[in-house]
Amino acid sequence: MSDVRNPNSAQRLKRLNNRQCKKMRVGNYQELGFHLVATLADDLSSEGQDALLDAWLTRVDEAGVSFGGHFDGRCNLEGVVFPVGAVKIGEELRGELAGWLKARSEVKALEASELIDLWHAA
Repeated sequence: MSDVRNPNSAQRLKRLNNRQCKKMRVGNYQELGFHLVATLADDLSSEGQDALLDAWLTRVDEAGVSFGGHFDGRCNLEGVVFPVGAVKIGEELRGELAGWLKARSEVKALEASELIDLWHAA
């Protein structure tokens, strides 16, 4: 990717002051998150889906981050995990959350993306 299009290129970051980096969410202010799709068991009732979603949102809140997503009507929970405060999402936190969800008996399969730049993803 060329430096002109990469918001976090070293050459570009040298030209920006701290206020500009914060405003553009680059450098130290870059916000990372990840996308996930969990395929739920076919025989899971709507009460089971609600219980799983409540447990998932509680786990995400305990980690200090947030989740935005939806059930797609075909037993898939899809969404993005993103930071909401001082907690930054790294590989360790991504692994913990994806592992927690994958270990649930209600989840048949899980796809979790690598970390992505939430503001400048292509």
